[in-house]
Amino acid sequence: MRVVVYGANWCGPCQKVKEELEAAGIQYVFRDIDSNPTFKQYVADIQNTIPMVQVESNHGNCVTIGGYHEKNEPLQLLKFTPDEM
Repeated sequence: MRVVVYGANWCGPCQKVKEELEAAGIQYVFRDIDSNPTFKQYVADIQNTIPMVQVESNHGNCVTIGGYHEKNEPLQLLKFTPDEM
């Protein structure tokens, strides 16, 4: 499974997503939209909101999660195994 978080360092919800992933022991790649115009355009083309989390299974299936809502629980989607995606 590969997890990519698109966001910005000034974005509070982006930081919350990163904290949840780290607390759950899930490795991820952070792509700062302010430091790379290609990342910024990619997010704009898909949903135009940050944080944007993309979860890709080992089988190539990809799910995009946009925005952040506090729920006092880890990102539920990431509890699935790659075979379930």
